[in-house]
Amino acid sequence: GMMREPAGNRPRTARGSAAGEVALIVPMLIVLVLALAGAWRIGWARGQVTEAAAAGARAATLAGSASLAVQQATAAIEFDLATVDVHCSALTVQIATAAFGTAPGTHGTVSAEVGCTLDLADVLVPGLPGSVQLEAQASEALDVLRERTP
Repeated sequence: GMMREPAGNRPRTARGSAAGEVALIVPMLIVLVLALAGAWRIGWARGQVTEAAAAGARAATLAGSASLAVQQATAAIEFDLATVDVHCSALTVQIATAAFGTAPGTHGTVSAEVGCTLDLADVLVPGLPGSVQLEAQASEALDVLRERTP
């Protein structure tokens, strides 16, 4: 009887450790999938912020004055992000409008800088603490012959 007992125990312990491994692997896979999905969504949101900065720079170049450029660029950026459902808990917009102070006929560029604080709860799992800061910058040339007002 001494030889058969360990043999009888072996399948049970193998089965037990297999169940244990599955119990470990499944949560790790879920975390991995969530992390990948989160990384993808953050990357996607970063792309949207970049596009919003470009839309803002474009909108700024269409304005007739520096103050209008800031207003229109900011509105374009906010609209762009809202359209694609990117909700920044904090949004900063900086429009460089120095080019509006130069005379028509000179080359000038207007740039838009966008900072977006994205809450991880918004991107991944509701209730998740923490946030990620997304930043983008875009420049657009001012129409060389256009009238400009600082």
